[in-house]
Amino acid sequence: MKTLQDDTRLILIVDDSPDTLGMLNDALENTGMTTLVALDGNQAITIAQKLTPDVILLDAIMPIIDGFETCEKLKSNPALRNIPVIFMTGLSDTES
Repeated sequence: MKTLQDDTRLILIVDDSPDTLGMLNDALENTGMTTLVALDGNQAITIAQKLTPDVILLDAIMPIIDGFETCEKLKSNPALRNIPVIFMTGLSDTES
């Protein structure tokens, strides 16, 4: 489904903070990776269905649909199930 060169790494960054998105986007693109950004979980799901990323960096705490629910929805789709998801969070309690 990808339209990028096979050797290009496609990273989807999902965060409701434009500052965080900008910092991560710049850092990853400076290493030669291609990034896509989403400001919320629903955008992330739509993007992932159109251009399958190699990895998803996902904020745990977002309004409307949080990172945990977004991850559940991504993993329920057989085409997206095997994409690694790395959670980004400021949560520090053991339960989270």
